[in-house]
Amino acid sequence: MIKGIGTDIVENIRVNQSLARRVLSDNELKAFEQLKLEQRKQEFLCGRFAAKEAIIKACSQANIEVFMRDITILNDQLNRPFVANPKFESYQILVSISHEKDYSIAFAIIESLE
Repeated sequence: MIKGIGTDIVENIRVNQSLARRVLSDNELKAFEQLKLEQRKQEFLCGRFAAKEAIIKACSQANIEVFMRDITILNDQLNRPFVANPKFESYQILVSISHEKDYSIAFAIIESLE
């Protein structure tokens, strides 16, 4: 059963890379720091920021309190983003992230597994 949905859009120029430590989890920060190109780093950070905002909005509808650093978004073998958090064991969170030249957008759906 769907418990919440959320979406967020970010103008990439408005997200400063100095926010990385406040937005990204430890595992995400490692992936971020391994990126070589500054443009790719900015895209990664903005996409994660938008996705986490979308997840927080979806979680609020399900009465789940969560903060940005509580959420870890990794990529699978096909480079698709997924939420990898034990905190959400009774939920499935589906997330989609897209980038355009100046914007990043994300959409999240939270479903109950019970």
